[in-house]
Amino acid sequence: MGNRSVQSPAPRSPLPAPSSKAPRWAVWLATGLGAGYLPVMPGTYGSALGVLLYFAVAALARTTGHPAWVLGAGTAAIAALSFWVVAMALRGFREHDPQVIVLDEVAGQMVALFPLPLDAPATISYWFSVAAGFLFFRALDAIKPFPIWKLERLPGFWGVMADDVAAGLVAAALLAGLLIAV
Repeated sequence: MGNRSVQSPAPRSPLPAPSSKAPRWAVWLATGLGAGYLPVMPGTYGSALGVLLYFAVAALARTTGHPAWVLGAGTAAIAALSFWVVAMALRGFREHDPQVIVLDEVAGQMVALFPLPLDAPATISYWFSVAAGFLFFRALDAIKPFPIWKLERLPGFWGVMADDVAAGLVAAALLAGLLIAV
């Protein structure tokens, strides 16, 4: 019995890597500028990006004569563009819903924060409301109660995006209720 050198296969990356079938820009955006590749809970990083993007759109909206309309249009436009970007990026992945794609969380989180008052000063209660909207969305995204979990089963990019947008809508309703109650 001689010594045979056995070559072991190259170690596989635990994270899915896109193929060349998807444009790099679409993968870069869909992974939240690469945040989806960060270790442990990439969806939470995507949600944090959603909070930051919400703040940017809300700041822009405050400079206009119709801030609520501008915020609503900006949120809707980002959600719609997210569907398109995720559809482009998914071409390069084998998985149905790769965890590195976090643009769905970005869009869902923006929807969840929509009820925040635009004219509120940055008080403790305002930051509590931001945190509540973040936690409502993260909980709903993780738990996926009925009928949100059914939307995840839609084919392709619809399934990737629809459950997060629906979780954002439910979180927005919970946040609106909280804001009315307080």
